[in-house]
Amino acid sequence: MAGFNLKKSSAKKNARRAARRKRQEQKRRGPVMRFKFSRLILLWILSLILCFGAYLYKVNFHPEDLDRKSKTGTSDESSSYALPAIPPVPEGSSAADSSAAEPAVSDPAAETDESSAAVPAGPQKVNPVPESAAQTADYLTHCAFIGELNVYNFGRAGLLPPQNVYASEALTLQNYTKEYVMLNGTKIRILSVIKAADCPIYLMFGTESLSTQPADQTAEQFRILLNDVMAAAPEAPVYVLSIPPVTAAAEKTEKPILNSVIDNYNSRLLDICNEENVYFVDINTALKNNDSRLDPHYAMEDGIHLTTEAGQIVLNYVLTHVPA
Repeated sequence: MAGFNLKKSSAKKNARRAARRKRQEQKRRGPVMRFKFSRLILLWILSLILCFGAYLYKVNFHPEDLDRKSKTGTSDESSSYALPAIPPVPEGSSAADSSAAEPAVSDPAAETDESSAAVPAGPQKVNPVPESAAQTADYLTHCAFIGELNVYNFGRAGLLPPQNVYASEALTLQNYTKEYVMLNGTKIRILSVIKAADCPIYLMFGTESLSTQPADQTAEQFRILLNDVMAAAPEAPVYVLSIPPVTAAAEKTEKPILNSVIDNYNSRLLDICNEENVYFVDINTALKNNDSRLDPHYAMEDGIHLTTEAGQIVLNYVLTHVPA
């Protein structure tokens, strides 16, 4: 009987020890699901970092989307940026007279054959554009001017309305698909600006490239730009401006731009315009002095870029060389 009581007492002690060990183990491990506030804070911080990173990406690579949404509540570029319409045909002009100023209409049959080369339709343009009766200054408010630093300076000097100038100090043939221009305080790429435009578009590119690469290479880069512009705005009449000459001093710098190279480039532009059936306006000739160079009076300190007075000569030449 005494042995039975000892065994019973020992069993109770063992049970109590087992229960005590179980409680201690549970205390060490804690509950199966433990809420940690620090993890919640960490997740919140990571979310903020991801959102800020996405915002920085938008600002640097697609700022026009942010500005357009904030101003218009829509991402439709064509509805947000309407370019001026083509000016009306002057009184007394016939429909036949104005046909040369209309954009070329593509041949539907040619469009169905993707393997065939694209051939510009419509009457062949006369190039260089011959002198015509002077348009009023209001004509310039119905045009889009796209180009490098010279065009940018036309707008900065007030020679052209700011809303008609799509240029920047850094815009070139090499970066026009990536570089942004300012439009009413909004940064946007030029091909987005002119999308579906039907107003006259004037292009002047090449000066910034000829100091570092040959004329033929620069001309082929211009052809790519021209084709992109025509694809973005198929209804717009396109005018290509020759690039201006430079002074004698500019031909003698460490990285010179030679007037002979400029003449070669402009000659290639004329060929391209005839091949693509767009207008070519020879402003280069209007700026040359008796030595076939740019007069220092019309040049900035670098001898390459135009003064405000020279810019006015360019625009006066444009106004007197508009097809009837």
